[in-house]
Amino acid sequence: MSSLEVQLIARALDGLALRHQVAASNLANQSTPGFKRSAVSFEEQLERAARGGRFEPRITVDRSPGEVDGNNVVAEDEAAELTRVEYVYQALSLVLQHKAQAMRLALSGGR
Repeated sequence: MSSLEVQLIARALDGLALRHQVAASNLANQSTPGFKRSAVSFEEQLERAARGGRFEPRITVDRSPGEVDGNNVVAEDEAAELTRVEYVYQALSLVLQHKAQAMRLALSGGR
């Protein structure tokens, strides 16, 4: 795994952490009248970073009308998003962990 790949995985983890934070905020505000859910996108920025560009995750606000009170958070959707983000985060963390173990093994001469 190259240095660039490690950097990209680290940026993806940053994007996932932000996505988790935003989904948790959405869920916490599911009963707040007028609250509009937000979403994080970072996949395109990750592709740009792979080509040498800047990595800038984006937070967008969903302006759809939602329920009668103006809140457009669907708790089940946010809970599913939190679960999905956690699984992807764990998987990418394992990839980095295995890379670090392989590097330590190589540096120690296989001992």
